[in-house]
Amino acid sequence: MKIAQFAIIYFVAVILIAHFFAPREYYWAQNTISDLAAQGLKYQWIMQAGLIGFGLLLNIGFIQKFIAAQKVSYPDLFIMVYGLAILLSGFFSTKPFTEGVQYSIQESNLHSMFATIAGISFSISIFYRMVIAATPAERWGHAIFFVLVIGTSLLFGLSENHILAIGKGIVQRTLYLVSFIWLFINL
Repeated sequence: MKIAQFAIIYFVAVILIAHFFAPREYYWAQNTISDLAAQGLKYQWIMQAGLIGFGLLLNIGFIQKFIAAQKVSYPDLFIMVYGLAILLSGFFSTKPFTEGVQYSIQESNLHSMFATIAGISFSISIFYRMVIAATPAERWGHAIFFVLVIGTSLLFGLSENHILAIGKGIVQRTLYLVSFIWLFINL
């Protein structure tokens, strides 16, 4: 198994474990994965370790891939930016989802900024691979995942802004699932 594939398995395992330590107010269908590492939570460190570890392992995997191939794959550089942004989002936690907990607005904004950078760089990587695909079948495969990632991201925004009555936790987990499938296939 490649280190980058292990990174995905590690991250999924940490997400599942973090749910067991979430407070009663946390509801997976409404709350995000980032909420598992929200400021002020007793066990926020579990999900922070997941975010940091995932980003670190993913980038180690790609560095190992570049060394083995003795060349850099440019679409993979965008995945490395994605991994770095996820890693950094683990150092800066989102605002609490429970009332009455003091928090740093600046830290929450940094978390949000790194999460946004992660999503953009991931999408660019899929698009880049679609453009340089060697065969029409490969191009269509990347195009389908690109549409799924962009579409699910848009649904997340609509859910987060209460325009659609779909839990943002469900939408975000769907986005992660689609992303992880694409990553796993393309590592």
